[in-house]
Amino acid sequence: MKIENYRQIVLTFESRKEYENPFLDCIIEAWFTGPSNQVIQREAYWDGKNVYKISFAPIEEGKWTYVIKAPLETGLNGICGEIESIPYEGDLDIYKHGFIKVSEDKRYFTYADGTPFFWLGDTHWEFSYKERWDESNHPTMKSMFKGMVDKRFEQGFTIYQTNLRSDALMGGDAKYWKGKNVPNVEFYQNELDRRMYYLADKGIVNALGFAWFMSIENNIEQEKNLARYIIARYGALPMVWTLAGEVGGYDKSIQKYYVDGWREVALYVQNKDGYNHLQTAHYTNERPFASYYQDEEWFDFTLNQAGHGDFVVSANDYKEFMAKHNDKPFVEGEVFYEFCSTLEENGSRLCDASMGRRCAYISIQSGGCGFTYGAQGIWDTYYEKGEPNGMSLFNKFGITWYEAIEGEGAQQMAYMKDFYLKEKFWELYPYHAGNDNIGNPFGKKLPLVTVSKDASHWILYYPASTRKTEILKGFNSTTYEMTWFNPRNNHYLESTVFTVENNEWNIPNKPDKEDWLLIVKER
Repeated sequence: MKIENYRQIVLTFESRKEYENPFLDCIIEAWFTGPSNQVIQREAYWDGKNVYKISFAPIEEGKWTYVIKAPLETGLNGICGEIESIPYEGDLDIYKHGFIKVSEDKRYFTYADGTPFFWLGDTHWEFSYKERWDESNHPTMKSMFKGMVDKRFEQGFTIYQTNLRSDALMGGDAKYWKGKNVPNVEFYQNELDRRMYYLADKGIVNALGFAWFMSIENNIEQEKNLARYIIARYGALPMVWTLAGEVGGYDKSIQKYYVDGWREVALYVQNKDGYNHLQTAHYTNERPFASYYQDEEWFDFTLNQAGHGDFVVSANDYKEFMAKHNDKPFVEGEVFYEFCSTLEENGSRLCDASMGRRCAYISIQSGGCGFTYGAQGIWDTYYEKGEPNGMSLFNKFGITWYEAIEGEGAQQMAYMKDFYLKEKFWELYPYHAGNDNIGNPFGKKLPLVTVSKDASHWILYYPASTRKTEILKGFNSTTYEMTWFNPRNNHYLESTVFTVENNEWNIPNKPDKEDWLLIVKER
């Protein structure tokens, strides 16, 4: 039996005994041992009647052996087998380079082989059953679900930020369960499998949450059971676990209850996931930024929520948070969805591409390593104008999914990803020279600056609000080349050369009133 490295294979077994509760009463596990003796433990998932399946993806080329541990009455205990992992022959990075992990310096993500990974996500909270598979009212897409995945794949997105929305409030509990703690296998077989596999076959990592924060109320064991089944069924795919939406909730008097409850699920996930996929929590929208779980071992990186106008989104918020919590990668995971009706106290307005783009760049220039874009009409699955929309507070302008998928902001985020990969973002650090005004667009209206350790490579982001220049210190006294980059259309202006004296340079004004980036490199 052969399978390409990092690609999933599903092994099927049939128990001699049929259990009253085939999920809780029968636990079947397999231990896979690789060529270098590393061991991956995988649990079988019940797939109806007497059928149990084990999903597995080899993470090293060569021969893998496995042995099954199961109740004796199943007739499966002690079964052994072999799988040969052969080189991956496709062109998808997640399989060429392996599942993602945290870099050695804890600042960003890499693939398994150390190749840097830039997190560019798209928000699809209701992907699992509300995005339509066989229908579409987009003029060029035959399938709503597949059409959106294909679009984001072509644009270069690396992450789908999703949630199972298994909450009773959303009607999701009936989708996932059939009776008390008995998985509704028909839903998984007919609906969720094809969605999970379609994303995986595009090489897109699914950053998945199990439910929204309120689902933990008097329900910890049920959430653990859901996590157990999802990990068994899909844990061999490219995954990140984001635990739950807005984990702490917004009632400060009981926030600890939610945080503590979901922690139990997180620790359970850590124990069950044989691949050690990255795990985090989708944070609440707070100022200062939420920070619960930051010191906990299972918590691999920050998935922040700066919000949609409830608070001002300032570069200082990012700088202060990352200065305090500098031992984990930082991703801005939810801010100013394009087409969202904002929640600003001085009135709601339509959020445009420039608002999200500004937050994306200030978060990266402040030390972040990725960004999740979102579009109103997609995350809330608004299919057709005039139909009921429970999220109308955020969609006062009635934007449908087929309008939202064409938002210019998504393509501009793809430009951003390509820009930072080209400029080797992992070698750049936020600029600090004892001048708090540099890098603060709400101070003297100056650009945000990142620089390499040897000062040979600088990136300056000029938000639209930037209107002043400043003497920037810390350069090498040598010749540099500077190039303007337009983040709106992916165009570069002609480069110019200048010489630095006394290690300082008076930074230039930007080409016009819009936002720009300036690349400065030693010649």
